Amino acid sequence: MEVHIMLIRFTVENYRSFNERQVFSMAAGKHTRHKEQVVVANGKRLLKAGVVFGANASGKSNLIKAINFGKNVALKGIKNSMTMNRHFRIDPIAINRPGVFQYDFLSNGHIYSYGFAISYTKNIFLSEWLYLCDDNKEICIFDRAEGESVSTDLSFTNAEDEQRFTIYADDVTDNTSFLAEICSHKLRDIEEFDSFFDVLDWFTSLIIIFPETKYRDLGQLFKNDENDSFGKLLNYFDTGIEEVITAVKPIEEVLAFLPDKIKNDVIHDIQEGFDEDNKKATTVDVTIIGKRFSFTKKDGVIVGSQLTMNHGNPTDLFELDDESDGTRRLFDLIPLYRKGKENYVIFVDEIDRSFHTKLTLEFLQKFFEKTEGIKSQIIVTLHDSNVMNLNIFRQDEIWFVERKEDHSSEIYSLNKFKERFDHSVAKDYLLGRYGAVPNFGIEDWNQEEVD
Repeated sequence: MEVHIMLIRFTVENYRSFNERQVFSMAAGKHTRHKEQVVVANGKRLLKAGVVFGANASGKSNLIKAINFGKNVALKGIKNSMTMNRHFRIDPIAINRPGVFQYDFLSNGHIYSYGFAISYTKNIFLSEWLYLCDDNKEICIFDRAEGESVSTDLSFTNAEDEQRFTIYADDVTDNTSFLAEICSHKLRDIEEFDSFFDVLDWFTSLIIIFPETKYRDLGQLFKNDENDSFGKLLNYFDTGIEEVITAVKPIEEVLAFLPDKIKNDVIHDIQEGFDEDNKKATTVDVTIIGKRFSFTKKDGVIVGSQLTMNHGNPTDLFELDDESDGTRRLFDLIPLYRKGKENYVIFVDEIDRSFHTKLTLEFLQKFFEKTEGIKSQIIVTLHDSNVMNLNIFRQDEIWFVERKEDHSSEIYSLNKFKERFDHSVAKDYLLGRYGAVPNFGIEDWNQEEVD
């Protein structure tokens, strides 16, 4: 089944540096520039990109972490370790206030609003809700509050299905989401439960990339990359790589450079990485002392390939550890182009890490090019103010995160400043016009004179 998902709005309160309610929106404003970066879905004009700027420790990364945290809570429930130190710790009483997360989004042709409030001290859901919001009408799929019965506006055509809903509502534990409870049962083919699985599809389709995240399916990517587009993109981005080479060999031969004991341990770990119940070929990617390998298991036999690069001398190939930090990061980010073509919502924290300004700009422009006309989105955080260019981005695509005097984070859009498209927003940003820049304290430094 083809899944179409888009983010409309994300709201968070009392999570890490976010104290008061903060809203990040992908709704397009009235600007006429860069129309190709706006898509219309269910009557709503939505942006294809969001670029979030801010100083170090402003809370940019916490925005991505909040989205990821809420996803994990929705799908896996609340575990004690998950909520430790997740509240706004600067305020001593914040731990007693709920953490609130709400996602407004498009999934499988419908608009939903899903959210919850949790207790950081009790590790329970205080409330949870899901509304269908098509045609500006709200239909309560379910609404749940601590100590109260789950309510719904759903009309069941089958008494048995209605009974199932009631039973699962009664059985859901206070540290489990009702969403996860319903989706844990085989109900996808029942129409009245469609909304639950639309939300499940939304969360499971989110791609969230942190600086340390590694792409784990390169082997499958190269297997399907008949036109060597990956290598061509690496060359396009001026890495010096002329081609990517992956020669398939038996696992023992691929790992022959390791001492026998270590090799056997690695083979054991790789074997455990495959799903024994899956008869289709799967891949496991590992990095060993700077060497990148991809292993495939098909018909019970494991074969692997090492990732090597040709820099102009095919007799002396480079390994991943030989490449620069920026090039190594491209190996983890370039696959996002393919995901973008498949209507995913992609979040990348610190996309400019190890990147030159021109590379960051070119990477994002290439995303627009490859996903033109496709309902996909990319939301990134970054530091590099030189990327703040209205010739590339719309005003409503540029966001700031600023640390206020009480050490909480505030999110706001450049759109509120009503800037002209030909204005140098990067220059004014560094001058502090929009906030969200470092404020360095200056202390007296008395240095003794030296003869």
